[in-house]
Amino acid sequence: MANDPLIVDTEVRQNPSSLQPKLTYAGDVWEGQPYIGVLENAINLTASKKDGIALSDKFGVTIGGELSLLMMPNQISIGGGYWRFNPLLLSCIPSTTPTPIPVLVKDTPRLLKAKSDLSSSLSNIISQSDAA
Repeated sequence: MANDPLIVDTEVRQNPSSLQPKLTYAGDVWEGQPYIGVLENAINLTASKKDGIALSDKFGVTIGGELSLLMMPNQISIGGGYWRFNPLLLSCIPSTTPTPIPVLVKDTPRLLKAKSDLSSSLSNIISQSDAA
């Protein structure tokens, strides 16, 4: 039972010098229901033994279980917004020999696209203030 990765040492018996983990779950007694665990170097959002999200400084973000994304592929940005999934992937059958269709297409991050709007808003605010 001590080697079970699903057991969280809430009473800090394994390493008394470590920080005490915090668990939040529904009800007064934990009986295997979903929980949120904040550990010394990780955060776990667990729905079941198979489904959950783990964040740690060692492994980054790990998503386990079935994943559903509720947006179109061209709304998913990768690499800080500089790449997006190609929307043509939804409208045609990809073929690599006659006409290769790239999976990712270059894009400009939304923050950089709004740079002109931000600068015009800033200049408007400055012109309306006492600093002008």
